[in-house]
Amino acid sequence: MEQTKFHGKAQAYAAGRPGYPAAAIACIRDMIGTTFPAGAVSAASPITIAEIGAGTGKLTVPLAGLELPVFAVEPDADMRGVLIDQTRALANVTVIDGTAAHTTLPSRSVDVIVVAQALHWFEPDAFAAECRRIARGGQYLLISLYNVTSFDSALKNDSPAHNAQLAGSIKHFSDTKAAFFRDPTVRSFPNPIHYTRESWRIYMDSHSHSPLSGSPDYPAHRAWVDTLFDDRAVDGVLTDDTTCMMASELVRFGE
Repeated sequence: MEQTKFHGKAQAYAAGRPGYPAAAIACIRDMIGTTFPAGAVSAASPITIAEIGAGTGKLTVPLAGLELPVFAVEPDADMRGVLIDQTRALANVTVIDGTAAHTTLPSRSVDVIVVAQALHWFEPDAFAAECRRIARGGQYLLISLYNVTSFDSALKNDSPAHNAQLAGSIKHFSDTKAAFFRDPTVRSFPNPIHYTRESWRIYMDSHSHSPLSGSPDYPAHRAWVDTLFDDRAVDGVLTDDTTCMMASELVRFGE
């Protein structure tokens, strides 16, 4: 069992973070169908997906709609508890206590490896080694998704006191694309989000760098969050032109 920087924030994450657009899920379905046209490794062994760093199931639930076996790997007990609740009724989802470097999945057991909003937490060499271990047939389809917000760079520019708190989701996507892929295909999908004051507060509370509500730093954090909302909201709604960015590549390594 591992405690991550999201420990204690699972409920906020589940309630506040955006999901993934239907067009992105359809793209994943089409990629799987194109990469594995037979639809199965063998008659008794369907194409299998491993989602690493599954969090609270924001991507896991729509992935389950592809009607393929999904192993949802999540190290944090708090996040994993919500993940279990979210997927309890989904017979094709198995929740796993594991990390990117040690998924605990059987060797040669999966065909597609998906990571959503989490690849920047992984160590590239250790993750690649684990992918090679759990992949079968000497290959795996690697897919990374990030919901890239439009406001990170703007907030960095006009909120210098909080620069360290704003990681920048587009930077995460750019950095991980360079570190984890050789020649990826990159796609983008509109995913606009409309925040009320309360949903904005919850969203901002869900970040790894945000203090927990019982922290002495929390009142100042909440005041800053409210100021950002007041500066940008129109008629009580803050609209963010979020874009879901996707990088994908079929990785062949031989056995």
